Amino acid sequence: MNNLKKTLALVAALAMTATAFVGCGGKDDASTSESATEAATTAAEEEATEEATEAEGEEATEEATDAPAEAEVPALGAPDGTLGEGGDALTILCWTEDDLSYMYDVVANASGMDKAKMVYKNVGSAGGEANEKYAQVFASDEDVDLFFCDADWNKAYQNNDEYSAPLSAVGITEDMYANAYDYTVAMGKDNNGVLKGATWQVAAGGYAYRTDLAEEYLGITTPEDMQAAISDWDAFWSTAATVYEKSGNATAMADSVDGVWRAYSNGNRTSAWVQDGTITADNSKACLGDFISMAKTNYDAGYISTASQWTDDWLPQGMSAGAQANKTFGFFFPTWSLGAGSQLSQAEGEEGAEGSTYGLYNIVAGPTSWFWGGTWICVSPKSDNATEAGQFIYYMTVDTTSMQAYVDAKSDFVNNKVVMANTIAAGTNSNALLGGQDQLAVLADSAANIDMSIATQYDATINTELQNAVKAYCEGTIDSEEACIDEFLNKLSESLTDITVE
Repeated sequence: MNNLKKTLALVAALAMTATAFVGCGGKDDASTSESATEAATTAAEEEATEEATEAEGEEATEEATDAPAEAEVPALGAPDGTLGEGGDALTILCWTEDDLSYMYDVVANASGMDKAKMVYKNVGSAGGEANEKYAQVFASDEDVDLFFCDADWNKAYQNNDEYSAPLSAVGITEDMYANAYDYTVAMGKDNNGVLKGATWQVAAGGYAYRTDLAEEYLGITTPEDMQAAISDWDAFWSTAATVYEKSGNATAMADSVDGVWRAYSNGNRTSAWVQDGTITADNSKACLGDFISMAKTNYDAGYISTASQWTDDWLPQGMSAGAQANKTFGFFFPTWSLGAGSQLSQAEGEEGAEGSTYGLYNIVAGPTSWFWGGTWICVSPKSDNATEAGQFIYYMTVDTTSMQAYVDAKSDFVNNKVVMANTIAAGTNSNALLGGQDQLAVLADSAANIDMSIATQYDATINTELQNAVKAYCEGTIDSEEACIDEFLNKLSESLTDITVE
């Protein structure tokens, strides 16, 4: 089903629900002076209209079935007594407060918990490096009640009982996630099937592009035409050639090699890196497909920016002034990069500031459906606030009302099918960063198709080493594709000592 039909189906579902409530209300009585003839005529007209639109109604009903019915979920349970209670603060370990700053009010309003009790503990590093920093925090026996884990490495913490407790310890059970996207529940389990983590977000990805540059270089003025111009990888690079030429060889289509890899990897790869405890050259080549040659060819052509993600040069490329001005046409961003305080907001700059491109972006699906990461909330087995920990997780990952409040505040794509269907159908999400566009509607199909069954606890290290090797090849310090793969595997053999690399 295309996006337009899906949106109509969601609207139809909401309309039927609204009609049901009106029917229970106090509709004004008809005037007693109406004649029997008028009543009969009205009835006949209604019957004729109903017969005339019967086929249309059947189609609308069929479409409306795509709108999910809200499943009833259990209330938050009581902690099982294995964790402590009465601690001074609900300490939440993470590498950024961008999302947390919106969660405090949502949880406080829903649970009645004192907002001051929720305390952010900064791990002091970026997301990828937080993996190692967390282990140091736990080894030091510092106070931690909840901690956030990135999808690339959450399995490592969920599979370690010294780091993570079952969510049942704080009253959270799997049947509470009947309205969640299935993959998020699977990713929250350890190797024994025990639920150890829960997430509030779904991390579908798209391509966010400069609408002003699209009109100037391509004559494109709508997201639909932009999507048609980059509907697959061949089309993407063909359009990249036009952008590069029209910009006087100044503007690259892709923001970084890393960004292309994220979209390509999570949109094209179907095999897990680690098979039976082993990473082989043959399986690595299957996972990589034609990515290395694609990256090298288009980097050399100027269609991929020389910047790297998370460096000082990366996001300023999205502005129209400064040393990095206009160096990229767009970014491969997931849903969590598109809301308030996000990477997109940093790429645009403050509204009205010099070089600001605030509101000049739109988003499309891009050359492939893909996703990037997501974050799972886990409980420390040393928590001394079991009740509050359970409340925080329940209201951020289960409760429909509070998750709706978070969407309305943050514009993040939340892990609740009903909330997202209602939000998209209502048209209430107007993202100023995207010129009023609703990114949730654009990425809804991709979100529904996310499959993380091939994820492993080693993916963070693998992605880092691969991107380092490919960038070295693109920059010329590695001289061949085969040498690039060898460098990648050699680094993995040094980094991953508990699996075999051959």
